[in-house]
Formats: sequence, structure tokens, C-alpha cells
Amino acid sequence: MCFNDIIYSADRSSANVTAKCRKHDSITKMEYNFNNEGFQSNATYAVNTSFSDALSLVVKATDGDGKEYTITQEVQNFVW
Repeated sequence: MCFNDIIYSADRSSANVTAKCRKHDSITKMEYNFNNEGFQSNATYAVNTSFSDALSLVVKATDGDGKEYTITQEVQNFVW
């Protein structure tokens, strides 16, 4: 289970989006694919007012046996 935690700057000109995920103890690796830019280990993505699309996120979890599980989040819109 995952959700996006969005922290806007004071003037609402930028935001940091952090994927917060609950995971089982067997999960050894978490990866995040923000905006279809490829999987990375960083769970935080920065956006600013030039970002006008909805933000997509796919989370991939890998267990100790190498089995992969993915969660596709609902797209995120921003209030600029």
C-alpha cells in the first residue's frame, strides 16, 4: 500500500512528492518510477509550476527471492 505525501513550498511555486509505502519484512528493495522517467531508489520527486501534467508513479518492490511486485498509483494533480 502506498500514498503520495506532497509538501508545497510556502509560495506554492514548487512541491516535493514523497511515496510513502508500507511493506512486508520480506521486501529487500523498493524502486520508484515517477512520470515514466525510469525506476530509481529515491522515493521523492520535485516539481514546480512548469509541471502542468498529472504526475504518474509506479512503485516496484522486490523480495529476497527476487520476485517483483508493482503498484501503479493514481495520477497526482497539483494546485498551483
